[in-house]
Amino acid sequence: VKLLKRSKAMAKAKHLKSKPNKQPHIKKHGKQVDISEFCAQLDALGLKIIQVTADGNCFFRALADQLEGSEEEHDKYRSMVVQYILKNRQMFEPFIEDDVPFDEYCQSMETDGTWAGHMELQAASLVTHSNICIHRNMSPRWYIRNFEDSEARMIHLSYHDGEHYNSVRLKEDTCIGPARPIMIKADADLTATSHQAKVAATKSKGGAGKSFIHAESIKLVMVGSGCENAKKVEQVLLQVGGDVDATIEFLIAEQGTEEYLAESDKLPSPADTSHGNVR
Repeated sequence: VKLLKRSKAMAKAKHLKSKPNKQPHIKKHGKQVDISEFCAQLDALGLKIIQVTADGNCFFRALADQLEGSEEEHDKYRSMVVQYILKNRQMFEPFIEDDVPFDEYCQSMETDGTWAGHMELQAASLVTHSNICIHRNMSPRWYIRNFEDSEARMIHLSYHDGEHYNSVRLKEDTCIGPARPIMIKADADLTATSHQAKVAATKSKGGAGKSFIHAESIKLVMVGSGCENAKKVEQVLLQVGGDVDATIEFLIAEQGTEEYLAESDKLPSPADTSHGNVR
């Protein structure tokens, strides 16, 4: 199941990957956005947004704030991620598009100010032995879960307007040093219940060779993913053997891809865009 989840996350990366920045001069300041609504959403969970500089390094800055308490350490984490991708070429190379040579892609990604994409999120999760929770404004949270052991920490980031990451901490966090652990009760309950639902789905596989999906599993997925199509939810659950977490991740990833494609259709000049990238 873990490999299935990872392959789905990497499949999303194929659609929303980071293109190498071929511009000699890299934009240093991103646009200012109103995050008051987003802040209110997180405030209800006892969380706050720690804004980092929008200079093309925002993902690595937010990562550094989470793990060390200083966004200025971003270059260290960029290097860690790129080195992990280089050492695991067989895993990542198939997800580089536009016929960009692997070494050229990595060289570009190693350059300060090059926007990171979903492939770099996967690599960051793996190299830091961390899962990642991405908070989105008025949308379900999206998770990268590569580790199930209790020792794996959960990195919390916020994603803004499809192009910028910030760090997310507890409201009472003093922001001195690494981010304090965050426990979102709704997610903890969902994980526990989804495990029970998965076990029930496994037990209900009969001699007819067809799995029976419990209504509770369908409800959990609909709540967790925001998908209102119960029939579609049931079909995906059947395909992944009743795994609620995998179904939620698949549907959210699919939703993100659809949003990306819809947004791309509105762009006047594809040559001027950085698809799926973030500052």
